[in-house]
Amino acid sequence: MIEEIQFYEPNEDYGFLSNFSHSPIHLSDVTWPTSEHYYQAQKFTNSEIVQEILNAPTPDDAFQLSRKYAHLVKSDWMDVRHSVMRYIVFEKFRQNPHFTHLLVSTGEKLLTEHSHKDSYWGDGGDGRGQNELGKILMEVRDYFAEQEPFKHVHFVDSAKLPTQWGTFQMYGFVERATGKEHLALVYGELKQGEPPLIRLHSECLTGDALFSARCDCGFQLSRAMENIVNAGSGVLFYLRQEGRGIGLINKIRAYHLQDDGADTVEANEALGFAADMRNYEFCKGMLSFLNIESVKLMTNNPRKVKALKTAGINIVERVALQEGNNPHNSGYLKTKASKLGHMFDSSFIK
Repeated sequence: MIEEIQFYEPNEDYGFLSNFSHSPIHLSDVTWPTSEHYYQAQKFTNSEIVQEILNAPTPDDAFQLSRKYAHLVKSDWMDVRHSVMRYIVFEKFRQNPHFTHLLVSTGEKLLTEHSHKDSYWGDGGDGRGQNELGKILMEVRDYFAEQEPFKHVHFVDSAKLPTQWGTFQMYGFVERATGKEHLALVYGELKQGEPPLIRLHSECLTGDALFSARCDCGFQLSRAMENIVNAGSGVLFYLRQEGRGIGLINKIRAYHLQDDGADTVEANEALGFAADMRNYEFCKGMLSFLNIESVKLMTNNPRKVKALKTAGINIVERVALQEGNNPHNSGYLKTKASKLGHMFDSSFIK
């Protein structure tokens, strides 16, 4: 059975699907406050009525004005109303990408305008209506689901995450290509046009959760979160790419080979993997969801720098993150520098 999402009021769950949701749409030097304003105005040829609807304080007012002037609706309105609705709904999501991410994240669910007042655009309240608005929304969803940057991840939900450094807002995503679950931990207010401090941190169960000293991952994670809080705002992206993409069990196998003398690159290659199997392309979707176009990137890894640049993300600054050098990982760190090109200060690796 197909899951269904019912929507109606703009202030309720999935209210962004409603034509009454605030979503400025710029067309021919005119900005319409909502798609409802535009739709109702297209019923008329009288420029004064159109202007009055454009200036209506709320979409409800725009709707009521169209009823007030119902006797002046153009004669072919019933023939063109569907194409008008389809056009403005498409423009709403094309011009408001955050809403587009939310729309695409509804997946394959049935979208239904649950309105007892309308059996053409809605379901009539009893499910027997035509639900033409829902059909248009699903058509628009199918289009954007295959476009950049919306095709990479589905947003699931968000919640607060108190930590020892401060309280983050945690956003959950599912990568469409692999089904992997990824997180974005946002601290503070991200200011539009101001590059936030970010970290792309690949999951390391042994280092992050089990306090392993074989790598520098857990140390870097702690320092990155502390740095973000000290900066006042920023984002920690926690990516489920264990063991540079080879997975937890294969990482254990690689550790065994390292116990026998192999370095981290040789161990991966002995198991039939490349030195680094990670892919950062899907991060475009997460960054876009958060409306991030340029960043200050905490990393020592030139591959992450290249990956974000390839994704069209402007890196205004690379911030070194040198933490956790100890007797158990000194060889590991030297291999990262010599074979993987990681950028460490000479004073950090001796």
